[in-house]
Amino acid sequence: MGEFFKPLQIYVVEDSEILQQTLASAITALGAELTGCSGSAQTAVADLSVLRPDLIVIDLSLKFGSGFDVLRALQQEQLLPEAIKVVLTNHANDEYRNRSLSLGASHFFAKTDTSQLLALIDTLARSRHPPSSEVVDTSEH
Repeated sequence: MGEFFKPLQIYVVEDSEILQQTLASAITALGAELTGCSGSAQTAVADLSVLRPDLIVIDLSLKFGSGFDVLRALQQEQLLPEAIKVVLTNHANDEYRNRSLSLGASHFFAKTDTSQLLALIDTLARSRHPPSSEVVDTSEH
């Protein structure tokens, strides 16, 4: 009997619809699943409590609220402590990096170079399932 492998589930907190679409395409191409998007801190926190993704990509500048608001709410409510929280921002400076990390972010990347984010997603998505040519035999374990 084969095992079921659940794809990496990702939620994007980003107010730019163009970047939402770009990330959605990249996420799908890397074998992960986009569970939702929001440009509002309050909506994002409400969605996250229900959707419970594995990874959350968070922009700091949002239409309503900020990425810091999202991180703070997740930390204060002890919501999704196991989720990987990645800040992706145009404000890549030490002050914002330190503040993000103190609020529970595990990674902090500049929007000017999304390759680090995509490499992280690729690694995590690949770790979810074996290569398609590999047969998993669990009968001897």
